[in-house]
Amino acid sequence: MRQNDTIIEVRDLRVSIRMDEGLLTPVRGVDFAIHAGETLGLVGESGCGKSLTSKAILRINDKKCVSTGQILFQNENGESMDLNQLSPRGREIREIRGKAISMIFQEPMVAFSPMYTIGNQINECTRLHITRDKKESKAITLDMMKRVGIANAEKRYD
Repeated sequence: MRQNDTIIEVRDLRVSIRMDEGLLTPVRGVDFAIHAGETLGLVGESGCGKSLTSKAILRINDKKCVSTGQILFQNENGESMDLNQLSPRGREIREIRGKAISMIFQEPMVAFSPMYTIGNQINECTRLHITRDKKESKAITLDMMKRVGIANAEKRYD
């Protein structure tokens, strides 16, 4: 059980990009909190840093990007951690990505990789966070595909 209703709090987030010409800092001093039951939308013109901010939370920005500030995340056990201090490839952040925190990309043409089947891509999250059993994982994935209105889910899985 969470100690309070704040799930994530971002304090003075800055995202800089290392470039040949020097450091470019498109995200400067971002602060916000997301509480249980809330939805937060980031709105702004193209290039203002919405994606950099969102990706910084999940630690999935390009290697050229440097994030500073705090990204305080409180898990369901009430434990708080600064996501900005976690290794982008570490076990702790991988357990959070796709389970406790997810990102839905706006552009549908790049949301899925053309190199892998839809079933494989959805199933990856199921196998990482719910079950390692292949049959059970596929059944959960097919159920999710049907719930969001994908017709002929069994056929589209592959």
